[in-house]
Amino acid sequence: MSRTFKLKFVLPAVAMLSACAGPSAITDAVKKVDTPKNWAGNTSNESQSNVAIDNWVNSFNHPQLTGVINQAIANNYQFKAQSAKLAIAKTRITVANASDLPELSMSFGQSRRKTLPNSGVNYSSSSDINLQLSYELDLWGKLSDEQEKAQLNYASELAQYQQAQLTLVADVTKAYFSLVEAKSLLALYQERAANLKNNLAMIQSSYQLGLRDALDVYLTQNNVSSELARIAEQKQQVANKSRSLELLLGEYPNADIASGVELMTFNTDLAQGVPSDLLTKRSDLRASWYDLLALDASLAIAHKQRFPRISLSASTGESSNELGDLLDGGSMAWSLIGNLTMPLFNAGRLASLEEQARLAVVQKEQLYLQQMYQAFADVERYIGNASTLKERFSHYAKAKDNAVSAEKISFDQYLKGLVSYTTVLESQRRAFDSQTTLIQLKNQLLANRISLFVALGGSPFSESANSKSK
Repeated sequence: MSRTFKLKFVLPAVAMLSACAGPSAITDAVKKVDTPKNWAGNTSNESQSNVAIDNWVNSFNHPQLTGVINQAIANNYQFKAQSAKLAIAKTRITVANASDLPELSMSFGQSRRKTLPNSGVNYSSSSDINLQLSYELDLWGKLSDEQEKAQLNYASELAQYQQAQLTLVADVTKAYFSLVEAKSLLALYQERAANLKNNLAMIQSSYQLGLRDALDVYLTQNNVSSELARIAEQKQQVANKSRSLELLLGEYPNADIASGVELMTFNTDLAQGVPSDLLTKRSDLRASWYDLLALDASLAIAHKQRFPRISLSASTGESSNELGDLLDGGSMAWSLIGNLTMPLFNAGRLASLEEQARLAVVQKEQLYLQQMYQAFADVERYIGNASTLKERFSHYAKAKDNAVSAEKISFDQYLKGLVSYTTVLESQRRAFDSQTTLIQLKNQLLANRISLFVALGGSPFSESANSKSK
C-alpha cells in the first residue's frame, strides 16, 4: 500500500478522533460576566444586622400566612403540573443511560396455513422464537453527549421547579396581603361612614333648632351616601381578592377565606449581597444556563451524527411445526453481525442540522444575557422602590396624624360656629385620603419587599424544608 493511499484513510480518522469532544458555540460573553462589587441603589449600612434573604417566609412571623402558603404548595394545580414535568425529565435520564448496556429483545410467533393441493385440503402450523441482542459502540462519545444532555435538562427542570415554588409562594403572599389591604380599607370606609352618620345626626339636630343651614344637612347626607356606595364597592373588591387567593390555594373560589385585619411594617433592610450572587442564587438564571449547556450538547450530538456508526447485533432462534418442539432443548440457529454505517451523501442535510444546532446555542446565549441583565435591573429597581416607598410612608404617616387632628378640630370649631362646613369637608377629605394612602403604602412596601426577596434569589424556606419538599 502506498504512502499516499495510507494518508488518504488515516488523516480523516485522526480528524474524527480529534473531534470527539465536539464543538462548542458558547462564548466568553457568558463565561466572564463583569459585574459591579455593589448594587448601585444600595444605601443601607452593611454593618447593620439585615434580614437574610433565605427562609424569608419566617421573617413575617405570621402563622396564618405560613399555613396558607403550605396549603398552596400542596394543592396548587400549576405547581403539581410542574412537579410532574420534573418527574418526566428524571425518567429521561434513565432512557439516555440505557445506551450503556446492550438491548435484548425476544419475539415469538405462531402461524397456521391452509393449502389446496390436487389431493385435497392441507393445514400446516409453524412456530418460531427469536432472541436478539444489539449494542452500539460509543466510539465518538455521541451517546455520552446524549446522557449529558438528559442530565442538563433535568437540572434545568429542577431549577424551574424551584423557581415555580418561589413564584407561587411570592404570589400567595402578595395575594394574602392584598386581601388584608382590601379588608383594612373596608374597615376604614365603614368607620368613616359611622362617623359621618353621627355627624349627620348632630347637624340635623342643630338644623331643627335653627342653628344650622339646610345646605349643611344636604352636604353631610351626600357624604354618607357616597361612603355607603364606596363600602359596597370595597366589599366586591374583598370578594375578588378572596377568589384570587383561593384559586392559588386550589380551592373553589367562593370568596370565603379568612385573613388578618392589619398590615405589618418593617424597619430592617435585606441582606442584598453582591450582584454576582444572582448567577448562582436565582433559580431562573440557573435553569436558563443549564438550557444553554443542553443546547451546546445538542450541537455536539449533531456534529457527531456525521461520523460512522458501529453497532453489534447477535440473534438466535428456532422454528418448528409444533409449539412444544421449540423448548425441547434442541440446538438453535444463531448469528453475530457487526455493522458500520457512515453517511456519504445527504445533500447537506446533516451539515444544515449541525448549523441549526449552533445557531440555537447562539440564540439562547443572547437570551440568557438579556435575562441576566434584566435580573440585575429588577434588583436595582426594587431597591430604589424600597427607599422611595419608605420616604413616602414616613411623610404620609405624619400627614395622617396632622389630618386626623385637623378633622376633629375643624368639626368642633364648626359646632361652635367658628368655621364653615366647607372647612370641615376639606379636613375630612384630607384625613380620609391620608389614611387610605397609608394603608395602600403599607401593602406596596410589603409587595416590594417580597419582589426584592424573589429578585435576589432568596429561598422562601430553610434548607431542611426545601429538601423535604423535593
